[in-house]
Amino acid sequence: MTKAASLNRLNVSHRHRGVSLIETIACVAIVATLATSMVGMMRGSARVSAISQGHEGAPAEARQALRFVGQKIRDLTSGGQSVVSVRNRDFQLDDGLSVRRVRFEIRRSSDGVNRSLVMVDPLFGETVCLDGAIRTFNMNELIVAGQRVGIEMTVQMQASADRAAELRPDQRNAEVTTVVCLSPQL
Repeated sequence: MTKAASLNRLNVSHRHRGVSLIETIACVAIVATLATSMVGMMRGSARVSAISQGHEGAPAEARQALRFVGQKIRDLTSGGQSVVSVRNRDFQLDDGLSVRRVRFEIRRSSDGVNRSLVMVDPLFGETVCLDGAIRTFNMNELIVAGQRVGIEMTVQMQASADRAAELRPDQRNAEVTTVVCLSPQL
């Protein structure tokens, strides 16, 4: 074997020993494209599942808002304060020294299109309870045997136009009612 033939054989075998940079980049690009597609598909599937199970849409947002408002009312009344009156969108708290009025307002949302539910407390300021497409919010007091035992809250929601397109028709509007039980007021 001549010296030139043996050098040529070394060069040929050297070229086929590893993976070239071009092959590596192509492989990474293909894997990244497949991974991105799979993640998008899994997110879409999870969203469709959540919508179909009622975890998204107007009813879910309404339930979540009422849970939040109910917890705020429980927090306010657990510190020895008592509810002395409940009207359409406000209630009065008595701490033994003074009475303050906490009210709920429906305002234009931060996006300029929807309406938000805002709790206004003179002591703690304003709290956005629901930033979405709220239509109405009402409260009524529940009285049993002359004692105020709870507050019934009702909220009507309508999914925003951009969200309504991806929701089932029964998930676009909701009217949800719940009751917040008050601690016994002696």
